[in-house]
Amino acid sequence: MHAEAIPLDQVRSGGEAAFEALFHQYYPRIYGLLYRLVGDEADDLAQEVFLRLYYRPPHRAGSQLAAWLYRVAINLGYNALRAHKRWESRRDALGAEAQGADWQAEASPEAFTERREEQRLVQSALARLKKREALLLVLRYSDLSYRQIADVLGVAPSSVGTLLARAERAFERAYGHIVVRDGRSGGER
Repeated sequence: MHAEAIPLDQVRSGGEAAFEALFHQYYPRIYGLLYRLVGDEADDLAQEVFLRLYYRPPHRAGSQLAAWLYRVAINLGYNALRAHKRWESRRDALGAEAQGADWQAEASPEAFTERREEQRLVQSALARLKKREALLLVLRYSDLSYRQIADVLGVAPSSVGTLLARAERAFERAYGHIVVRDGRSGGER
């Protein structure tokens, strides 16, 4: 079922079936987008997106519901990243080391470490990009179409390809600088 086929006024008036249909349709995409942005916090943030839709749906009648969901998700993701950076700087100032038992869920501690390091490198590279460039990449790798990306960003669909190509080049440069700076394996922090 397409999002626009579900009347927003049904969601606003508390139509459980309409809300449930939207949830099932969009939750996997919203979760995927947030996972690429914030990692393990994605589930909580995706739920928050749908709580906001349920309790405070968009007021504009002509609102593109999908674009609204993605914008809310992106804003929540950026807020979580900022909060995480503040927490990391406090932790580092106290001299604490990040430790966790998550490695036990991996096949080996080495596999866990490699996966985490790659995530750190990608997130560091995204953080070096302009906000719009990072957002373009996260949206595209969340399997959004050019039309959907254009709706979220408020740009012409015909410009998305060019904007993505520029964002990919910027990401490659940022990622390359980080790998060179930290060493081939990503190095220690």
